[in-house]
Amino acid sequence: GSITINNNITYITPEELGIVNIPIGHVTGARSISGNFTCYLVKDTIATDVSSNFWADLKALTTTVTHDFQLIFQVGGTTGSPRMSVDMPHCTIEIPTHSIEDIISLETAFSALPSTIDDTDELTVSYYVAP
Repeated sequence: GSITINNNITYITPEELGIVNIPIGHVTGARSISGNFTCYLVKDTIATDVSSNFWADLKALTTTVTHDFQLIFQVGGTTGSPRMSVDMPHCTIEIPTHSIEDIISLETAFSALPSTIDDTDELTVSYYVAP
């Protein structure tokens, strides 16, 4: 998968003929956080955190319209160290697409949103290092 964090920085550069134009400042725009992830479609009747449950849950949302999901990427596992956790408490998730080749896989795109229009709490990154 991938996560893209864009601060939308725009440089202010005067245009003058005959010289190399150098920025004199910049403006920071609204931050946007988006990405996608791909996973194998796994069927497990005991575990509740597998991709088949994700697919079934999204497929079952036929009468409810919601765009508020919590998405957590745990790089390096859930316990031990070193590892990293990326928590996005308010995400819109697109309907996954599936690919049927040697294996069946799901690809899903997402966008992280702040809890309110004025907040900047779209993303929290936590690092866990060995003591």
